[in-house]
Amino acid sequence: MKSFFIGNIEIKTPVIQGGMGVGISLSGLASAVANEGGVGVISCAGLGLLYPKGKGSYPEKCISGLREEIHKARTKTEGIIGVNVMVALSNYADMVRTAIEEKIDVVFSGAGLPLDLPSYLTPESTTKLVPIVSSSRAAKIICDKWQKNYNYLPDAIVVEGPKAGGHLGFKKEQLQDQHYALETLIPEVVMIASSYKE
Repeated sequence: MKSFFIGNIEIKTPVIQGGMGVGISLSGLASAVANEGGVGVISCAGLGLLYPKGKGSYPEKCISGLREEIHKARTKTEGIIGVNVMVALSNYADMVRTAIEEKIDVVFSGAGLPLDLPSYLTPESTTKLVPIVSSSRAAKIICDKWQKNYNYLPDAIVVEGPKAGGHLGFKKEQLQDQHYALETLIPEVVMIASSYKE
């Protein structure tokens, strides 16, 4: 299989593991995928529930849980590790900041439009930012906003169609409609993304 890049990070096996929460996509699964050359992904959803004995409030337990999952993954692999942070999370900003502080390789963000995602990067950060979209319209909105407000463009874009699991913006009648099939969506998103090449 041919490798691909997210920014300057080479992914030797073209597989990005999905961020499945609560408690599915953690350090064990993420490090196993990374050890095979793919991108292992830790889900940020509900981490505070998995670390109930930690000190502090639920948001503080989520932060310490994410730090621990990233550290555990790093002890098991030298491969590429990412996190999935849903925009819909009430602690979205805390999870993104924590992941970047921990020098995560990639932040994947969907379940809403991650319009301010680049604002969490620091000058020394090497973390790659990858929005998850379900339409070319969403990709264009994100690219326009990021370019205008942060002089930054996505390092990659994940396209999810109506048959993907998770938090999607599709109606029931769109599930079988070919206008919303990946075979239609991907070329549309690629065309939008390509128009922003520097």
